[in-house]
Order: sequence, then C-alpha cells, then structure tokens
Amino acid sequence: MTESIAQIRDMDLRLKSGENVLHILKSITFSIARGEVVSAVGPSGSGKTSLLMVLAGLEKATSGTVVVGGTDLGALNEDQLADVRRGTIGILFQNFHLIPSMTALENVALALEIAFSDLPLSEIRMRARQALAEVGLSEREDHLPSALSGGEQQRVGLARAIVTRPKLLLADEPTGNLDQQTAASAIELLFGLAKRNTMAVLLITHDDALARRADRQMRMDRGELHELDGTSA
Repeated sequence: MTESIAQIRDMDLRLKSGENVLHILKSITFSIARGEVVSAVGPSGSGKTSLLMVLAGLEKATSGTVVVGGTDLGALNEDQLADVRRGTIGILFQNFHLIPSMTALENVALALEIAFSDLPLSEIRMRARQALAEVGLSEREDHLPSALSGGEQQRVGLARAIVTRPKLLLADEPTGNLDQQTAASAIELLFGLAKRNTMAVLLITHDDALARRADRQMRMDRGELHELDGTSA
C-alpha cells in the first residue's frame, strides 16, 4: 500500500473579516500518496490558495484534522510548524520570490541553510548544485535572477523547493507567469521530479488542461472540494 503523505479529514477554515466570519473551506477530506500528483482547479476565490496555506501550516484549520508526513499540524505551535515546513514541505510560488541580489546557487543554498543550519557549508553547496542540476541549470548557477529568463527563474524556484528533499511539494499556480511553451516544459519537469523523488505534489491551478495531467483531479467550488473523474480520496 502506498504511503499517504498528507491526510485531511473534515477540515473547515473560518476567518474573521471585520465583524463577519467567512467560511473559507468546508468539510474538506482528501489524501495525497507518496509520488502522487494531485491537482486542485477552480476560479479565483474558490479556496484553492487557502487550502495550500492550511497544508503548509501557514493557516490553522478551524476544525478537522490536517496530517502531513505523519504529523498532526493542529497540535503544533508556530515554532513546531516552522520545523515541519523546513523538513517536510516544499513550496513553489507563482511569482518565483527569488532574492535579486543572490545568484541561483545562493538562492537554493539559502533554503537548505535555513532548513538545516547544522549542515556544513560544503554539503549545502553540493546539494544546492545537485538540485540545480536536476532542473537543468548547472551552467546558470552563478547568474543573478535578473540575468535569467522567466522559465529559468521558475526552475530555480523549483530547485529551491526540492533541495530540502520534502515529502510534499505545494505548487501555487506555478505556470501563471510563463508563456505556454515554457509552462509546458516546467510542468514536465515538475511531474518528472515528483516521480523520480517519490514526492507528493498538490498542484493549485486555474488551468483545466493542466489539471487533467495530474494523477488525480479535484475541483474547488465556494470552499468545497470535489474529486473528479470518479476518483475518491
């Protein structure tokens, strides 16, 4: 039986907005197995990014359970959640969020240094180089983000997300700022890395065609999550 990396059961998220309470996520239940790519598609405001935030431990569920890598996130304080993120979860952003004054290698190495401060510098740089090689950027490691194309910057972001060898990768609209050809290449790379590294992936997207390429597809609609194609959590 394939190991389950993330398990969400009857999870609700309510947030205060002034005097009102908004019911953002409603009775969410699903799981993601090791090496599995699961997509969540839906319009803006449907709750996709909120779901990612809860899985990343950046937003605490109001009720229900959220277990990632065998750890119940609801039972942790902020410092403990940060430890889980460093050791278990990788995040790939739409807007890259690279540090402009750092080279590609330094951007990737920084993520590893923050996650594992006891690693020697030689080990950090070696693993950062390996991650850049995995995304095909060995020859660009000394370039600043301003000297890289949008697709190359996204690949640096991907290398940074996988350098800690996470069990779960959360990808938030990872192709939103890329042209169609570059986006297709980035997705091929992402899916390939997930399989080779047996890494679970939650892909947040508004692109139905991209979502259908995942192993399983889900749709967010007004805070509710529905499995598609007859699959079940």
